Amino acid sequence: MRAITADKPVPTYTYSSLVDEYGDSLYKFCRRLTFSKEDAEDLFQESFLNIYVNMAKISSSANPKSFLFSTTLYIWKGWKRKYARRKRLAPIGPLDDTIASGANTEDSFIEKDEVHTVRKLVASLPDKYRIPTIMYYTAELAVDEIAAALKLPAGTVKSRLFKSRKLIEKGLRAYE
Repeated sequence: MRAITADKPVPTYTYSSLVDEYGDSLYKFCRRLTFSKEDAEDLFQESFLNIYVNMAKISSSANPKSFLFSTTLYIWKGWKRKYARRKRLAPIGPLDDTIASGANTEDSFIEKDEVHTVRKLVASLPDKYRIPTIMYYTAELAVDEIAAALKLPAGTVKSRLFKSRKLIEKGLRAYE
C-alpha cells in the first residue's frame, strides 16, 4: 500500500464530482449485476444515496472508485439475499421482459444471438467468477481496483478472471 506523505495532500471529493466521474461506469456495473433497467436504476440510486451519507469515508479513501463499486456490490448482495429469502417464502414465476424487435439482417441477428449467449453464460457463472468478470469487462476496473473492492489478493482476481474466461469459452463451444 502507498503511504500518504505530508507532501501530498489527501484529495477531497465532492458528491457531484463523484457522480460526474464514476456515474456512467457505476450504472453499467449496476445494469450487469441486475439484468434489469429498473433494478439497475434503483441500485444506482441507493448506491449514491449510501455514498452521500458516507462522504467522509470517501474523502479519506485513496481510491474512491473502488469504494463506490464495493458499496454497490454490498448493497446488491443484500438485495440478493432478501430476494432469495422472499422466494423461499413465496415463490413467484419469472417475468418475460423480452422486447419484440423489427426485422433485422442475418448478421445483426447472429451478433445479437452471440451477445445474448455470452451474457447468458456470464449470468450462469458462480458469483465468485461472475462479479470480477463484470467489474473487469463492464465497469472497466483494473485488477488491483477489483481486488481492493472485493478485499481479495490481486492474484486471486486474476485466476478468477482466467477461470471465468475458460468457462465462457467452454460454454461457447457447447453452443456451436
